[in-house]
Amino acid sequence: MAELHPTDADLPDDRTLRVSWSDEQITSFPLDLLRSRCPCAQCVDEWTGEVRVSRSMFPDIGLKGLEEVGSYAFRITFTDGHSDGLFTWPKLRALADESARAAQDQR
Repeated sequence: MAELHPTDADLPDDRTLRVSWSDEQITSFPLDLLRSRCPCAQCVDEWTGEVRVSRSMFPDIGLKGLEEVGSYAFRITFTDGHSDGLFTWPKLRALADESARAAQDQR
């Protein structure tokens, strides 16, 4: 089975990144959630795995740029200038699945 990968990405509004996947699923990510889940060493301690940022720190975050890195990740540049983390396809898809479960649990 081929690895899942994005086929398209767009901004339906200024606070959401929408990604279409090769299995035809479409997922939407609030930008504050993505910013708070950045996997870089500045945002997540490399030794302990402790997350150093929280979603509440980015209430007005926007997207400044989106770059595909090779055929495995997006580099997202946020309006606060942060662009160090690479959001790999598996990480992004896992975050989408996690977000969908959280939304279901809130219902």
